[in-house]
Amino acid sequence: MKNRLVFVGSYSQPIVLGTGELSPGSGDGVSVYRMDDAGHLTRLFAAGKPNPTYLALSSDKRFLYTVNELKEYHEEPSAAVSSYAIHPETGELTFLNRRMSGGADACCVSVSAGDTHLMVANFTGGSFSIFPILADGSLGTASCFVQHYGKSVNPTRQSCPHVHQVTPDPEGKHVLVADLGTDEIRVYGIDWATGLVSPNAAPAIKTEPGDGPRQFVFDKSGKFLYLVTELNNTVRVYAYDSETGRAEFLQTLPTLPNDCVLNTTAACIKLHPTGEFLYASNRGHDSIASYRVHKDGKLTPLSILQANAKTPRDFNITPDGKFLLCGFQDSDELILYSINLLNGQLTELERTACNSSTAVLFADYE
Repeated sequence: MKNRLVFVGSYSQPIVLGTGELSPGSGDGVSVYRMDDAGHLTRLFAAGKPNPTYLALSSDKRFLYTVNELKEYHEEPSAAVSSYAIHPETGELTFLNRRMSGGADACCVSVSAGDTHLMVANFTGGSFSIFPILADGSLGTASCFVQHYGKSVNPTRQSCPHVHQVTPDPEGKHVLVADLGTDEIRVYGIDWATGLVSPNAAPAIKTEPGDGPRQFVFDKSGKFLYLVTELNNTVRVYAYDSETGRAEFLQTLPTLPNDCVLNTTAACIKLHPTGEFLYASNRGHDSIASYRVHKDGKLTPLSILQANAKTPRDFNITPDGKFLLCGFQDSDELILYSINLLNGQLTELERTACNSSTAVLFADYE
């Protein structure tokens, strides 16, 4: 059995969320666990305050990067982003450095291919920044900062831009930026030698008015893009051309039952490592929707599993595809599910206490 470590982000101090709700922030920062063959978690320690609510790993799993979701940092209207070295045997985190993110409420980070750059999305700031990753894993001075402008139809949630994810496409030729506030994924060209983006590399990928695009993933081939919309609770499927950065809309499916009348917002989307299944979570309905992925990229709904827990903010799937671990932010717990590799069905196995959990990452070490 490999040494499987689990990193779980959280709110460690109170903060007003994008929905206007107050999170009490009772988490311990980044909690580190060891997972055994059966999926059982043993907590090792915690580090990484304040508010490391989203996490990313370098490809060699030597370094961990976190947002610090804040309204202000060093008396500036900005959040921050932090870097840590990981001890592969113990999971111990050694703080390297921290940079201002350039805008309030940093909510997502991603690492480029080759571990050359870190990208951070600033939700309330409506902006994103790109940082070079230095040889020791720490972050250099930002090479790029881009401010979005615009709005959409929801007067409460879309009166201004709200950047929620910034991630390169699988070929590394473009950077895609999901903006919940403007109902689009903007596509930029990127020069990795300088870390600078060029705007309008391709037309923005539009959604329906009021959708609120939140998170997206690519399939292994890079030919299909799957987007979860926070406000309209849907999964949208696009055919994607990495050469041009253009996308063609293929399909949209709900993440909720047709008879659901709860106040619900979709949150996380992940593909199974086999590429055969896709999962999305719903906060409010407190469920995980599952879909079968077909060769043409389109989806067939499989099930919607409700949990007796609150606010499935983020989840992840083990590299071997056997388990899904979900953090339930408002019931202060992690729920482990087994995955049936034939039909994608989730079965609950165990629950672990973890306050204000917001992000889940796995790292396997030899």
